[in-house]
Amino acid sequence: MKTVLITGSSSGIGLATATHFAQKKYRVVATARTPDKSESLQQLAQKYPNVSVKSLDVCSQESVDSVIDETRHMIGEVQILINNAGISGSGSLEHAPIESARAIMETNYFGALRMMQAVLPAMREARNGNIVNISSQFGRRPFFLMGHYCASKYALNAASEALAHEVSGYGVRVAIIEPGTVVTPIFGKGAPTVGDEKHYAKFQRRLGRQVERGLRSLGCQPSVIAQCVEAAVTTDAPKLHYLVADDAVDNVAMFEKHGPEAWVEEGAIEDDDIYFKLMRERFGYDIG
Repeated sequence: MKTVLITGSSSGIGLATATHFAQKKYRVVATARTPDKSESLQQLAQKYPNVSVKSLDVCSQESVDSVIDETRHMIGEVQILINNAGISGSGSLEHAPIESARAIMETNYFGALRMMQAVLPAMREARNGNIVNISSQFGRRPFFLMGHYCASKYALNAASEALAHEVSGYGVRVAIIEPGTVVTPIFGKGAPTVGDEKHYAKFQRRLGRQVERGLRSLGCQPSVIAQCVEAAVTTDAPKLHYLVADDAVDNVAMFEKHGPEAWVEEGAIEDDDIYFKLMRERFGYDIG
């Protein structure tokens, strides 16, 4: 029975993944900053004796080291690490506070990096292990009013790609999961950035429409991501990148097909009807 450690397990993708691996009889270490506040996580641990719940703040090296040491002594080395802890954030590059950008990078990139560095020595020595980083379609393509979030995911993707090359000779596999719209609580967090309503109102409107459309009909449930994670660590034909699901595949394909210059030109379109008509022509369906 392998030990899998999952960060950000209190809800959404993390909770679904912890549930999925618990059902598959793995030893699951489900972590969250404040696990006591997640009733669903507590119920999961009560239902499955192979689930341990631990408090973990990926922004704290002390917290990371403590959880890894405790897991090693009580359960054993972590064979599968799933870096899921993350925060979102919106706002134009002009107005979104530097503090917001720093917080996003600290969790989404440096938090994942801390976890990888903590488990890699044992995986390298054992010449076996899996690291799965939950990134985003926005690690492969930009999106307006989400520049800081995109930057964190681009960074995570680049680090994951470099790591995969570095550890391939040690039997350690790295997988990057890149969801599109997922129906999770992360979309309900955050507030409009001061200044954007005056200078970037059209992007606020378009962002709202596209998120609503994604949650209503284009997105997938967290369980779909959990299934993809398990497939990534068990397959005999591993890949580095896993785009999930259709909207992520379509969004990345459209960006790659039309190129960054078209993306820039789209930003100059003032009329929402013209913008969404163009998007429909490109995608073949309404995205907002």
